[in-house]
Amino acid sequence: MNILFIGAGYMGKERLKSLYNLKQKHKIKKLYFYDPKIKLFTYKTFKVEKIKKLSVQFLNLKKINLCIISTPHYLIKKYSLICLKTKNPINLILEKPFGMNYKESKEIVKKINKNKKVFIALNYRFFNGVKKMLNDIKSKKFGKIYSLEINFGHGHNPKILSSWKMKKKYAGGGAILDPGIHVINLIQLITNNKVKIKYVYKKNNFWKTDVEDNALIILTSKKIPLISINLSTTKWRSTFDISGNGDKGYWRLTGRGRSYGSQKYITGKRWGWLSGKKQKDTEKILSDSEEKLVFQTELNEILTAIRNNNFKKVCTYEEGLETMKLINKIYAS
Repeated sequence: MNILFIGAGYMGKERLKSLYNLKQKHKIKKLYFYDPKIKLFTYKTFKVEKIKKLSVQFLNLKKINLCIISTPHYLIKKYSLICLKTKNPINLILEKPFGMNYKESKEIVKKINKNKKVFIALNYRFFNGVKKMLNDIKSKKFGKIYSLEINFGHGHNPKILSSWKMKKKYAGGGAILDPGIHVINLIQLITNNKVKIKYVYKKNNFWKTDVEDNALIILTSKKIPLISINLSTTKWRSTFDISGNGDKGYWRLTGRGRSYGSQKYITGKRWGWLSGKKQKDTEKILSDSEEKLVFQTELNEILTAIRNNNFKKVCTYEEGLETMKLINKIYAS
């Protein structure tokens, strides 16, 4: 497999580390990278050859099988369309989001043909705790779920105002788009993409730019009548919390590794205290992990899906397009 990295920043390096650990399993042959701002792109014994100009001719000549695009939002469409022009079969992994907006997503989709596959790197489904949560919900462990609450936020840094992330023409949106796309996608997985928007409040409270730094979204579905999503880029302590209640029990999932803390997935039964214990003492910790391998797990699943032509576990462009469509409706509300 010949692989091209487009973008060799933070996420590009994470993908390279993951690929290093998977090199034998997936028979990696040649590695290239394109990033005008980066001179060297290496990890341990992995030395990636730099190319000065990205072109369709290069993709065809080197028989690139996979492109991993890890760029700012405003460059995703540009590089995706270049890659999709190649005559050879090719696969693309796009870091979230799927372009800057739904319009760009659709423009990319129009250029995808039968010998090309595109995946969106929405990796939260591969967290250990999240996987267990999704399985428990699917198996109806909690009975009929009547409420779900998500709090997700971080605080950026004092220099963020000079970044492309704070400008709509480069980022496409604020907290709703990124990081919000991750949890909005999870909601679609949980509800089989059958949700209605009841209320949206978005505000640039702190940064005073043209993208929202805080948002509250209320959704509803037949499966879960009340879904509350609180998104923020002004949480001075990083927060990731998913709590749900059903008529048989409840759960709480917190953290996602690194500054967010280890991911803990805890479940409890309704009125557990009737057993003579404190409610807290009746709860079970089903997962507690630093989640250091989530990028590797996701990449392995995508490469395995490509080899086996089975895409049930990964986020295909069709699913990514539906998530961008819902985000577009949320912004329009």
